[in-house]
Amino acid sequence: MSSLTLNLGFWALPLRAQPIRYIFELAQYPYQQTNYTFKESKEWFEKDKKELGLDFPNLPYLIHGDFKITETQNIINYALDITKQQNLQGYGLTRYKVDNVRFLCDELIAKIFLASTKTGEEKKAEINNSVNPKLKYLQGALGNKQFFFEDKLTLADIYVYTAVNGLQHLLNDEYKQFVQTFGPFMKNFEEIPLIKAYHSSNRYPKLS
Repeated sequence: MSSLTLNLGFWALPLRAQPIRYIFELAQYPYQQTNYTFKESKEWFEKDKKELGLDFPNLPYLIHGDFKITETQNIINYALDITKQQNLQGYGLTRYKVDNVRFLCDELIAKIFLASTKTGEEKKAEINNSVNPKLKYLQGALGNKQFFFEDKLTLADIYVYTAVNGLQHLLNDEYKQFVQTFGPFMKNFEEIPLIKAYHSSNRYPKLS
């Protein structure tokens, strides 16, 4: 199956589906992208959603030859398998701790984006009730470590980077109160050679 073209369909923002891209980039596994913008959403809603033959039409989707799946976490698991990077899940009981961070951040990324679309008291309430508490949990779990689980990169780090990157670009005033903890962590992640090369490429969708 690895010799077949692999295509990922996403909304063209580095948010909830971004960890999938990082998995393929870290493995240098070839893939193509179909990016859908909000301004041109008809391409998805009126055409591809109906015509791609997906059992459960949704974004993101993955098409690998005749194999087609949707749902972010499902695609994550498939990507880990075909790139042989199950080590990113951690080992033994650590796997469940990695997934704690993974699923918390998946929700956090959505909450950050939602808060960025609101104004006034609604925005403040969303940040105070749904965003900042989760960031404080992550801040405590990271402490002064290079990555969340010793010095080994895991899905936890990929997800936290994605969430904090969204915070930095979409809610920068909130990011400032966490920068002392997350600033060094972000730099550590960005200095990974394959990540650095990816961020400099035209494959990386930017928030700004």
